[in-house]
Amino acid sequence: MTRGGRDKDKDEAERRCIVTGDVQPKGGLIRFVVGPDGMVVPDLAEKLPGRGLWVSADRAVMEKAAKSAFSRAAKAPVTVPPDLADLIEAALAKRVVDLISLARKGGIAVAGFEK
Repeated sequence: MTRGGRDKDKDEAERRCIVTGDVQPKGGLIRFVVGPDGMVVPDLAEKLPGRGLWVSADRAVMEKAAKSAFSRAAKAPVTVPPDLADLIEAALAKRVVDLISLARKGGIAVAGFEK
């Protein structure tokens, strides 16, 4: 049972989006933290220290969050990079390529003649 009295049917942790207010599993959200200089930083590996600000992984929601949701959720003035959505997209693509490369080196992902 959870605090609200409803039965917990999932083992995966859930977080609330700061823009839409929807509660989703962590896999559908992107974590952000506020750095010491007040800059919003994406935390794709979910390992940076600080309070996490979770946003749905949708470009339109990201653009809404960049306007005012980050400062409201952090309860402090923050600066957001102007090309936040493009920055996230590039970082996610790099992370996928790195994970596939790691899987190939470990022999888990096999393609081509080796298959």
